[in-house]
Amino acid sequence: MFAMRRMPKPIIASCQGAAAGAGVSMALACDLVIASEDAFFTLAYCRIGTSPDGSSSFHLPRAVGIKKAMEIALLGDRFDAQTAKDIGMINFVVPTAELEVETNALAQRLAAGPTHVYGNTKALFYRSLESEFEAQLQAEAEYFSDCASRPDFKEGVSAFIEKREAKFTGK
Repeated sequence: MFAMRRMPKPIIASCQGAAAGAGVSMALACDLVIASEDAFFTLAYCRIGTSPDGSSSFHLPRAVGIKKAMEIALLGDRFDAQTAKDIGMINFVVPTAELEVETNALAQRLAAGPTHVYGNTKALFYRSLESEFEAQLQAEAEYFSDCASRPDFKEGVSAFIEKREAKFTGK
């Protein structure tokens, strides 16, 4: 989980079928989650007589709020992918037959983007969970300055002005 948090590249979870216990924790630890319409989720720790592990006690309340996280953890109910999306646990629900294609399309979309920016964005967003407002704004300024000095920024601005799609290189 520590390596996932520190990895500068976005991590995509692709869920089909059951995601239970640590499987839910793994999905929550990812940056983007896409699930097939037949996927379902349950923490179910209480059903086996243990408390949550695998970082779900950190990620779940931040994704869905404390009250909903308590409901999910204490009751151990099973819920479908659309419900998971509606409460903020996952990002996308797609038809089961299209899961692999849609996951690959999402990965390709990210790969064609300003990949250095993704690392900075991840660092900023995760840092914000523990930062004071002033420190967060200072970090934003530092990361923005870093991005603004790179070729991808110049390409992005040029593409915007020229009303065309940017061709990023990750630099």
